[in-house]
Amino acid sequence: MTTDTDLTFRDGAVQAVLDLRVYRLAAIQKSAYRFADRCTAVLGSPDADRLPVRFLFTPTVTERDALETVRLFFQELLDQELREQVGDETRALRALIVAQAFSRTGLIRQD
Repeated sequence: MTTDTDLTFRDGAVQAVLDLRVYRLAAIQKSAYRFADRCTAVLGSPDADRLPVRFLFTPTVTERDALETVRLFFQELLDQELREQVGDETRALRALIVAQAFSRTGLIRQD
């Protein structure tokens, strides 16, 4: 999940480092978007397999609420990563189904 096991809330932010061998960048970005109403996830520059992420909160957010939000972010991140994996595993089958469906519509010219 993160190489930093102890997440701390300082100056309205929580820092984490994600392992890009575990989570794809697309899954991280999708999760960050899903949490945009609760915090701002600032993605740093990748360093080998590590991606620093800083979660920024409004001044009214308590430490408890910030840490709970980050915990929920990691749950969402796991969900998004699994969706990416299933998408990869079923990509060929979905393409075949779509091709078959369009082959009967006249949109694809058959010579």
